[in-house]
This record gives sequence, C-alpha cells and structure tokens, in this order.
Amino acid sequence: MTDVSSQVAAAHLELIESVSAALASPDSTTARTAAMLVIDSYREDGWNDLAAAIKARLSDSKVDESQLDDEDRMILAAIERAAHDPTWLDSVAEQAEVEAAEQIAALILAATWGEREALAALNEMREAARAAGIEGSTAHAFVALVEGERQLEALLEAHPNAQVGLIERTLAALTQREQEQG
Repeated sequence: MTDVSSQVAAAHLELIESVSAALASPDSTTARTAAMLVIDSYREDGWNDLAAAIKARLSDSKVDESQLDDEDRMILAAIERAAHDPTWLDSVAEQAEVEAAEQIAALILAATWGEREALAALNEMREAARAAGIEGSTAHAFVALVEGERQLEALLEAHPNAQVGLIERTLAALTQREQEQG
C-alpha cells in the first residue's frame, strides 16, 4: 500500500472523508451524493485523473493508477485506509499540524538569524493573508515570532484569526530548537 503523508491527507480531508464514508456505506445515497459533489469539485479544479479513479473505485470498477501521480495515489490510499479504519482520520489533522509546526519553527529560526529566503517566505505568507482580507492571521503571528514574541497569550490576543493549535505547536517547536541551539 502507498505510504500516506499526513500533510496530503489533511489537505484533502473533505474528499477523503466523503469518499471513504460512501465506500463504508455503499447503500447510502446521501453519502454517495455527498462524495460525488466533492469529486466533481475536484474535477472542476483540474484533478481529472484523480476524479476518474475515485469514481471508478466507487462503482467497483478497476482503478487504473498508471495516469496518477504520487499525490493522487496517496489520496486513494488514504481513502481506502479511512474506509477500513475511520478513526484513523481523527489523528491525521493533528499529525499534519505537528509536522507543519516543526517545519515552520525551522523557517522562523532561519528568518531570525537573517536568512533572507526564510524571511521572504514568511512575509509572502503574511501578504497573502492580507490580500485575502485576513488580518491577525497565523502568518502574522509567525512574523511576530520572528520579531521576538514568545508569549502564547500575547500572540493569540494580537492575532485573533490565527490557528491556535498551530501557533501553540510552532511556539513549542521553536522554543525547543532555540534551547538546543543554546
């Protein structure tokens, strides 16, 4: 079975949840209709091969994976896993958040040391949030971490639209990295 990245599974959670529910309850027209709506939205977004493969799987036809890329295969594997073990999905988002926090903490640390590419990446995140009309976002909190803020309460108060769990985990990972750097 293809190894499933928690990042990929978390990014496609709605699709995986709806299709795995339809597979787990093949007689449920409600579950099948919900899955087809999500699959159709993926097709509209350009995921044609994946959408065709998932529809084949839902109709019990043979799935031709030769046209699929690695991410598509991971999504299919996640759907199968979730259909057989629905509780697995509960841990996916949390695991993805932990992995993301580690990566972001490394980026923040690099930016505080003056690495231009790291600072530019964080700035781009913040500007994307601003362009979307979101002030006080998670990206804004990341920049505050670069600027030296280390108090969780202050970060959350100043950034009301931030993802609390991701900020907490990133701050913990950053603190640990800073202590290791000594």
